[in-house]
Amino acid sequence: MKKQVDIIYSAAAIAFARYWNDGWGPLRIRRIFDETLEAWNECGETNEMSMLEMLENETGIEVKIPDTDKSWHDLAFLNAKIDMGRMTRAQWIYMRQRQKQWIGAMVMACMFLALHRKYGFGPERLLRLMNQIDEIRIEFGYDRKALIKACEEEARVVLKEALEK
Repeated sequence: MKKQVDIIYSAAAIAFARYWNDGWGPLRIRRIFDETLEAWNECGETNEMSMLEMLENETGIEVKIPDTDKSWHDLAFLNAKIDMGRMTRAQWIYMRQRQKQWIGAMVMACMFLALHRKYGFGPERLLRLMNQIDEIRIEFGYDRKALIKACEEEARVVLKEALEK
């Protein structure tokens, strides 16, 4: 989770600094990170709704992961309406392994939900940002340390400080 947060938040901060010239300085970027914390806390208050479900309910946007035909709607660990009953240890381990694949999508959904709530971002701007985040992650080869450093240099946001609460 921490790795995905570092990569996605750094890439988002870089995207805002590079491509969004309408007031996206370090303070505004840190404020959106604060807003994501509120969304995480809200989601964590209950097991009844995943971050992906929250995003889709509020924006109509469904975030998926690459190389899968599955939706969060199909997965019990993301959709509380699916009753799995009592799972065996093997089923539990298998579920956790599959759940790890969705962490990046959940982090992205949280970022999008925060942007929607705080600044009214709709599908068009969120798609634009998602593409920019993907391009930046690829540019840096998904290198966590390089992204964090670039975040400090380009966006003037020290990620560790911005995320400490």
